[in-house]
Amino acid sequence: MSSTRLSALLDGILEAGWLSAIVVTPLFFNIYSSRIFEPDKLTTLRSIALVMAAAWLARWIEERAGGQRPLRITRRTPLVLPTLFTVLVYLVSTLFSVTPHTSFFGSYQRLQGTFTTLSYIVIFLIVLDRMRTRAQVDRFITTLILNSLPIALYGFVQHSRRDPLPWGGDVTKRVASNMGNAIFVAAYLIMVVPPTLARIVHSFRSILTDEETGTADVLRAAAYIFIFLVQVIAIWYTKSRGPLMGLLVGLSVWVFLGLLSLQHTARRASPLQPNHLLGDLGRGLAFGLGSLAAAGTAAGLLYLASRAVAAPGSSLPQWIGMGTALLVLSGGWLTFIVNRWGYRWLWIGALLIGILFAAGLLSINLVEPIHAWSQQQPWMGRLDDVLQAESGTGKVRSLLWQQALDLILPHEPLEYPPTAADPEGHPDRFNSLRPLAGYGPESMFVAANRFYPPLLGHYEARTASGDRAHNETLDTLVITGLLGFAAYLWLFGSLFYFGLRWLGFLPDGRRRPLFFALLILGAAIAVAVVIPATGPHFFGLAVPVGMTGGLLLYLILHGFSAYRKREDSPALHPDSILLTGILATFVAHLIEINFGIAIAATRTTFWALAGTFVVVGLQWLVEEEKHPAASPADRHVRDKRRKKRRRQPVPSRPRRAPRSTTPPWLWPSLGAALIGALILGTLAYDFVNNVERLTDPLQILWRSLAVVAIPANRPPRSSLGILMVFGMTWLTTGLLTVAQMVKRGSFRERRGEEWAAALVVLSLPLVAGTAFGLALAGRHAHAAGAQIQTIADALRLSEYVAGQVGAYYLFLAAVLLLGGAALTGERALPKRWGTIAGTAVALVLLVVVPTAAYQLNLRPILADIVYKQGDPWERQGQWAVAIQHYQRAIELAPQEDFYHLYLGRAYLEYATSLDDPIQQDLVMRETERVLLTAQALNPLNTDHSANLARMYSRWSGLPAGREHSQALAELSSHYYDTATRLSPHNAILWNEWARLYHYILGDEEGFQRTINRSLELDPEFEQTWLLIGDVRLEEGDLEGTVEAYRTALEIRPRQPHVWNALGRVYLQLGRPQEAIEALSQALELAPNARDAWDTHRLLAIAYHQTGDPIQALIEAQIALQMAPEDQRPLVEELLQQLQQPPPGETSP
Repeated sequence: MSSTRLSALLDGILEAGWLSAIVVTPLFFNIYSSRIFEPDKLTTLRSIALVMAAAWLARWIEERAGGQRPLRITRRTPLVLPTLFTVLVYLVSTLFSVTPHTSFFGSYQRLQGTFTTLSYIVIFLIVLDRMRTRAQVDRFITTLILNSLPIALYGFVQHSRRDPLPWGGDVTKRVASNMGNAIFVAAYLIMVVPPTLARIVHSFRSILTDEETGTADVLRAAAYIFIFLVQVIAIWYTKSRGPLMGLLVGLSVWVFLGLLSLQHTARRASPLQPNHLLGDLGRGLAFGLGSLAAAGTAAGLLYLASRAVAAPGSSLPQWIGMGTALLVLSGGWLTFIVNRWGYRWLWIGALLIGILFAAGLLSINLVEPIHAWSQQQPWMGRLDDVLQAESGTGKVRSLLWQQALDLILPHEPLEYPPTAADPEGHPDRFNSLRPLAGYGPESMFVAANRFYPPLLGHYEARTASGDRAHNETLDTLVITGLLGFAAYLWLFGSLFYFGLRWLGFLPDGRRRPLFFALLILGAAIAVAVVIPATGPHFFGLAVPVGMTGGLLLYLILHGFSAYRKREDSPALHPDSILLTGILATFVAHLIEINFGIAIAATRTTFWALAGTFVVVGLQWLVEEEKHPAASPADRHVRDKRRKKRRRQPVPSRPRRAPRSTTPPWLWPSLGAALIGALILGTLAYDFVNNVERLTDPLQILWRSLAVVAIPANRPPRSSLGILMVFGMTWLTTGLLTVAQMVKRGSFRERRGEEWAAALVVLSLPLVAGTAFGLALAGRHAHAAGAQIQTIADALRLSEYVAGQVGAYYLFLAAVLLLGGAALTGERALPKRWGTIAGTAVALVLLVVVPTAAYQLNLRPILADIVYKQGDPWERQGQWAVAIQHYQRAIELAPQEDFYHLYLGRAYLEYATSLDDPIQQDLVMRETERVLLTAQALNPLNTDHSANLARMYSRWSGLPAGREHSQALAELSSHYYDTATRLSPHNAILWNEWARLYHYILGDEEGFQRTINRSLELDPEFEQTWLLIGDVRLEEGDLEGTVEAYRTALEIRPRQPHVWNALGRVYLQLGRPQEAIEALSQALELAPNARDAWDTHRLLAIAYHQTGDPIQALIEAQIALQMAPEDQRPLVEELLQQLQQPPPGETSP
């Protein structure tokens, strides 16, 4: 309890902080920045964590100064030791990292460095220390579930093609919602589904068992069911296999734990005996099979009935059948559970169904012809591909896992190339430590380049460089080594152990060795089976799957062990429903992150839930805070006052203070309202935009919510999708908040005031969210009216646009402070205001924290927004304007090599556009300086060495470089050598180097060496064969040219320009029929290409050579119609030749 009012206020800010963290991180995105999602979410989260850390420190000092014990967590508190060990591992790994700065602050793409990890852990520790009342837990879970609603609903909007935001990719087939990636949004939602289910079960239990059940209970249950259905449908719309597997395993654990809890209840009512086992086993198996048979029969009948009336090819009958099966199955089971039938053996029936489902899943993935049949069923989604490792994204994962394994295993040290800061270069000095400490957080992007599998280029962009293995086990080994692997296993093992212990499934010390033995045995067996069957790179998947299998095996043994003679079972944990839901979330998360990437939203949710899990499990919760006991200092002051009062007459006064007139529901309502305001305000920031460049703020706000104005070539159309997201979120926030308050008894003393509380909870978010949305719209209107006359005007406008995120940070700060004050109101406030020490520290931190948040978190996002504002100027060829934007981005984030890379590119293009050799030389020297700086900042990034090579190659061909052409070309060759040492399996670099050797250096031996190396690495890279064909054509080897071009087309047939080039060569060889076939193929692929007129011209020549003058004239006429003005004389001359009898031979 807080000993001063300042301490209580800081407590309120801490709670507002963790609630804001679980709201903002999943919900927020920033359309104004280049990266939009992950880094923008994480800088906001890190700012929240800074505020929380400062408030926690100030509160600790305040409580210490008041003579209190400010912390209740110790090293014996569950999860504290593995968490502290994780912190130590990250710090050690960062210290020895191959990229220390990136490892601490995070990469440009992800920002998941040590700073971010410490932010997660700060939130975990603060939740663990300061969450203490049941109202806080209720508010946390309610906020978590509510926040998932707009995210899931936005997926519905995207799926229905009503998204007003102009995303670059397709978000209709696989929705991406607020995460920017289908896998990411599904990964987040599967973490909220089990707590939502826990709330549904709790609501129905209240309805069925509470003496007083009212409308609020029914509405609460209905709201949670609605949210659950929206979550599940949104997950299905993502079509993401990894999260789906995680959800299935998590729900299996949730159901199994729940049914074992029912067995536990039955044991308390009537102890089980050994002779009950066979009977219960038979009943459980019979019920499981019977319920499946009933569900299958009902599904089959309705399927046949609907198929008779459905349109041919419709998938509606399958959906009806599947929905019927689920309804009948769940209805039968719920009937037994509600009526308390079969509590002893229902878990056996569920076990049977789980085994049959797993067998079915394996069958549709591995067994033919079942697999082939399942792929033709659209209603199955991607369930038939979850185990596919030889095609599509499954193959990508397999190759990334192989790359990660090669990096983890012992190898020769990585080589740092010579740079301006390190002219000699050097090998990795800590190579021997890598297996133990890893390469450092966020290091895989540069450390794994040496091990890039060339085959990966056939499944994703060749310019992509994997920064994650898409498997948490392998990622952990890469970035933190065996130490991090131990911390990872310790953390999840502890979660499983304490979860089962609190739920009563680890009743005594003898079970502990068995539990851990089964976890280890499950992982070992999985590894032993997987490695020979699929390869050692599947080790990372085998470990978590085996651990989960060991967990399930332990639960099965626990269920059967109940039939041994033993003492009565202890009572169930009072919060067993919630604990079961959170434990199922951890299981689902563990499975999912080993198919994908742990992102900002899932990591924040994981660590916040982990803190809640411990607090609830240890039963640290109280119903409400009591007035704190007086501190020694307070008692000393009070004693002095008493002595003084003895010497003075005591005036008469009432014995009891007057009762407070503040209704008990007011402060919780205000706290919930401010969280609702944060949700609506964040949604406003996400969606208020000005695609139509309007100047009226009210019109901008309305059309952002109710009009889809994209694409630009189509007229705007009305769509209430986003307005529906706002409205449903707003109404559900009010409904669930008030319903939860009714459940907690907030209106017991003042009945009939529920509507007043609802008014507060609904009005404040609506006013705050609308006001903030209007403020954003006003800024948009101002920006739309800006006139750009100079480069300075353009830069000022970019800075103004960047100020949007600053406005959001101010809004967030206001919510934190006001929300903290509102949440303070429901605490028992002491009379003392504060200590001098605590107040002084709080005032100092009030200055330090905003400064730190600006420098460490806001500036990188401002830099990225300014950088993005430079991109349109670059696309217009306005290089001088783009350069100013990139320079400003570097001023804001000087250590970000990404901006130096783009500044160097802009300088290079600017120099190419100049005619004056002197100016061109000056700009090229600046280009060189910028690119060398980028390389010095991140020497292991292959892009920097490759860009230096390309820059010197371009420079050698410019007027400014002709005097030193040979020296510049040799410098280019030097940097290609550096780049290919860093990424020896990159065929693109070997091809570029080969082109340099042939066209600029004239070194045929070098050309043959590099092009042959490219062919060794990837003989099916079509660009290599095109280069070979071009060189052979230049040398006059026409047959060799045909062979090379044909090989390129066999690899990738849809290349119209190659078909065109092949047709030309055939004409030169005097093979007009083959030329006609090649040129016709080019036109079939690109009939309206810019050079299609020339293809028709060549076809005219080819037909003329085959003796078909009529078709030749037709093609020539088409060529004349399509030819640009400057080429028409050439075609007219050809027409004249074709019309002269007899036809002569014409060469192209």
